Amino acid sequence: MPSSSPLQVLLFDMDGVLVDVSTSYRRAIMETVEHFTGRQISAKDVQRYKNYGGFNDDWKLTHSIITDTAMKVPLSRVIDEFQRRYRGNDWDGFISDEEPLIDDQTLDTMQQSGILMGVVTGRPQEEAEWTINHMGWSSYFPIVLGKEKQGDRTKPDPFPLTHILTMLAAVGRDVKPEEAAYVGDSVDDMKAARAANMWALGVVPPYLDTPNHTQVLNEAGAHTVLNSPNDLPGLLRRFDEQVSSTRNA
Repeated sequence: MPSSSPLQVLLFDMDGVLVDVSTSYRRAIMETVEHFTGRQISAKDVQRYKNYGGFNDDWKLTHSIITDTAMKVPLSRVIDEFQRRYRGNDWDGFISDEEPLIDDQTLDTMQQSGILMGVVTGRPQEEAEWTINHMGWSSYFPIVLGKEKQGDRTKPDPFPLTHILTMLAAVGRDVKPEEAAYVGDSVDDMKAARAANMWALGVVPPYLDTPNHTQVLNEAGAHTVLNSPNDLPGLLRRFDEQVSSTRNA
């Protein structure tokens, strides 16, 4: 079904956009840092690193925070401790407590418009797919590109986003970059979207200060910043109207 919108593809980051990670990934970072250093860090400390850019991988972010305290710990040990908390023994860790940030009604509305939706995330593929299934979102997101499928070229490198368009072209669906948008909550998300020549749509997670993070995302290149992913249908309607009026001018 061809889309009635100028946008053909809408890609989402997962953490902080589709899923609240304030008590999962963020908690795993803070607890893992304390495990190795004996020091407690705050959610603001974690966000400060995120805002620097280049910390799309939470394992490496955790390792960097630990290293900055002058401690030398192998990345493999950091990952083990992190995953023990986050994933648990049988998907019973912090991941099981995550709550959705987007309503099914919103996803229904966008799906019915004919826009193809997908997820491009720094999560390991298995964890991304588990979360989508756990939330009941499998029918909304036929495309999921996790950590392993991105190699060393993760955000802010545009490769994960442009790779999706390459995959679509291989099955006969040619989509121009300007017909695609990426919805993210981080500096790296906005930079990747801009570098891919896609629309960069920022979202402020509910656990961050809205005015401050809006400014951070705008400075990173966001075309617009939303307070919630549930504002997307309204944004897309305005976008359609603006394009239509331009064409008819």
